[in-house]
Amino acid sequence: MRKAAGAALSLALLASVLPAVAGQAEAAGKTTYSREYGIMAADKTPILNPKWQLQADVAGGGASEIATADGRLFYSYKNKIISVDATTGKTKWTYDDRRSSPLLAGEGSLYFVNSLGYLIKLNAKTGAAGWKTKIADASEDAFYSLARDGRTLYVTELDSLAAYDASTGKRKWKTKSQEIGSPQYQGTYGGIAVVSGVENGAITTIHFYGYEAASGKRLWELDGTHSDVLHEQDGYLYLRNNWPVLDNGFAAVIDKVDVKTGKIAKTLSYIPEEDVAGNNAAAVIIEGKSIYIEQIKSGGSKVSVFSLDREPEKQTPRIYENHGKFLAGPYAGRLYFEVNQKLIGLKDGGNGFIVFNGPANPIAQLDLLGQAAVIGLTNGQVYLANASTGKVAGKLVTGARQFGTAKVENGMAIIQAEDQIYAVALPSSLTK
Repeated sequence: MRKAAGAALSLALLASVLPAVAGQAEAAGKTTYSREYGIMAADKTPILNPKWQLQADVAGGGASEIATADGRLFYSYKNKIISVDATTGKTKWTYDDRRSSPLLAGEGSLYFVNSLGYLIKLNAKTGAAGWKTKIADASEDAFYSLARDGRTLYVTELDSLAAYDASTGKRKWKTKSQEIGSPQYQGTYGGIAVVSGVENGAITTIHFYGYEAASGKRLWELDGTHSDVLHEQDGYLYLRNNWPVLDNGFAAVIDKVDVKTGKIAKTLSYIPEEDVAGNNAAAVIIEGKSIYIEQIKSGGSKVSVFSLDREPEKQTPRIYENHGKFLAGPYAGRLYFEVNQKLIGLKDGGNGFIVFNGPANPIAQLDLLGQAAVIGLTNGQVYLANASTGKVAGKLVTGARQFGTAKVENGMAIIQAEDQIYAVALPSSLTK
């Protein structure tokens, strides 16, 4: 009897731990999943109520496109260009038009290109039109980019670059149609306007061109494939050479280019790698006399720091790794990483780091502005913290998952959250 009772008990226990199935027993599929978000604690961060909020057009990336200057915010909404006081949110003026370019503000003026192909200058204070210059045929699909250097406005479209007098709107010069594919104005250095453009062929490459800023005369062309201008120093441009990226044997190759001639004066090769495809630099940043090279490794980002003034092979880089994903820096003497869905700031060139308090949540947007770090999370919350100390001053609650670049104007943090723009007064700890 004891033996039978023991067997019955064993069967009862076994039945209690096995899944109940009809018919033949088989393995059960996994039906639940819980994500580890790290250490969670009650978030006691003070909520910052917006001083004002408004709706705006949504641009690529899920954010609106705004401009700020002279205590004003400029934005577009439903075929209107609108100016508001950055402190109060009160509308100062509206201008009926549909823009086909970002808004460019500065020195008392606002510039944009409309869908009818006019380049327009408005008085930033009053909204009155200063001048209108016809630059292209009307198009609902065309899009332009604008940049200003001193008294010259540079306008790029699909296959050309043109320079205009910012005061009068008169065209100074324009490249021939299709002379440059998808041009990108890089800046003016020593009187030479530097432009990059796409060259289509068996292999698509990115060429650089130098134009005399005063006349538009082409002075030189640099073939191959290079990235944006990383740095300018003593009449030389530093460009990342991306060709041939799989055969050069290094994580990053930088060409030092004479801005007057477009000729490569020197090539700097950093971090020899056998597997370049797997270890190619994800980002290259030049700040002052230092060059920062990010590579993606299994533990996150590896950032190697070299001196720009010494031969790469004759120096041992300063290395930061196993700190998660590199997001920004150097800024305020720190490099900023996301680790375990938390933002940390490592001291550049020394020991120690700071942790930005708040819930563990993926970071959607990070902007470093003066003393402030504006941290947008994918849960819609935006934290304002001290970029140097990591101390969080408060948070804004939105319903957004994507954010545009934040701005600071008249002591207000202007935050773009999809089709909403919020203005929050910067806490005193972020204005000192």
